[in-house]
Amino acid sequence: MDIFNSNRKLEELVMFGIDWGIFLRHDMEGQIAPFMYLKNGDEEYVRMLMTDGDPLEYAKKVLAQEEKPFQQFIVGYEGYLSDDQKERVDTIIVHGFDVTQEKGVSLGQMFSPKENGAFKKIDRVTFLGNPDIIIPLQPNLNPDYSVEEIGFNAIALSDNETGLTKYVAILTHDSPTIIANTCKQFLRGKFSSEKAHELSGDFEVKITDNCIKNTELLSFLVTNAINEILTTDTITNWGDKYKRKASISATYNNEIIYESAIDVKPLVAASKKQEIDMSKLTTTELDQKFIEIINIPNARTNIEALTKMSELLKEYEKRGISTPDKRNPVKSGNTVEKKWWQFWK
Repeated sequence: MDIFNSNRKLEELVMFGIDWGIFLRHDMEGQIAPFMYLKNGDEEYVRMLMTDGDPLEYAKKVLAQEEKPFQQFIVGYEGYLSDDQKERVDTIIVHGFDVTQEKGVSLGQMFSPKENGAFKKIDRVTFLGNPDIIIPLQPNLNPDYSVEEIGFNAIALSDNETGLTKYVAILTHDSPTIIANTCKQFLRGKFSSEKAHELSGDFEVKITDNCIKNTELLSFLVTNAINEILTTDTITNWGDKYKRKASISATYNNEIIYESAIDVKPLVAASKKQEIDMSKLTTTELDQKFIEIINIPNARTNIEALTKMSELLKEYEKRGISTPDKRNPVKSGNTVEKKWWQFWK
C-alpha cells in the first residue's frame, strides 16, 4: 500500500515534518508550538500556528490568506495516540497535503518526553490515515511528484593484513532527513548482508560540504540514525559472533558530527553548537531559527534565548520583513494578548 499516493515530494515533506517536530521537542519540557511548512519546488516557507484550538482548522484560515504559491504543505503539532495497552502517549502528529490530490497523509511519532526522565522515540512512525485535503483542490493533469535522488557512493577498502573490509560512504543532498535515512539503510544493509563476516566494522560517512542549510538538524538526525542502528540486535549479534566492534564516524564540512561510542543512546542532543551568521541565512532559515527559539523552555529567563532572539529581530528589521507570527495574520474579532513566547516585548 502506497500511503503517499505515489507522491514522493509529499513523502519527503511529511517525513521531514516528523523529524523537525522531534528535533524541536527532544530537549524541551513542554509542548512545541504548532507549525506549518509550505513547499513550492525548491522554495519552502514556514508559518507559526499560534492557537489553542485545532491546528488544522487554524491552518485553513491561514492558508486562505497565504500569498506565496505552494504545491505541498504540512501541519505539525503535538498530540496523543494510544499504545497497545490503551494508554495515552505523547506524539508528534503531521498531516501532509498536495494541492493536486484529494487525499493527504497523516503520520504520528510517539515519544517519551524529556520531563519523564529522558526523551525517547517509541516504536516506528504510525500511519494515521489519508484525510481529505483541507483547502480547495487544484487539479493538474500532469503533476510532477518526482524528487531529486540522493548522491551516494560507497568505497570498499580491504585491509592487507586482516583481509577485512572498511567502507567510506559519500553522500550529498539538501535534506537532512534523506541523508540520515540513507545512512541508516546503508549501515543496516551492510551488517545484515551475506558478507557481514568480511566487515571490519569501520565506516566513514562523508557528507559533502555546504549541501545542508541546517547543520544542527543534520547532526541531530545523523547521530540518532546511526545510534538506532548500533543498538539493534543485528549489530549486537554481529559483534558477539565475530568479536569485533562497530566504529562509525560522520563528517560534514570536514568537521566531525558523529563518532560512535561504547555506550550509545538514541536521541541525545548532537554536536556542539556553532555561531551562526544571521546575514547569510535565507528568510526560511531565519523563520526556522525563530521557531526554535520560541520553543526554548523558560525563555523569559533564558539569557541565551534572549540574546539569540535579539540578534534575530535585528536581522528581520535590517531586511525590512516581519517575524513569521506577524505575516499573514488571521483576522479575529477578539483582542489578541501578548503570547507567552513573546518574551522580548
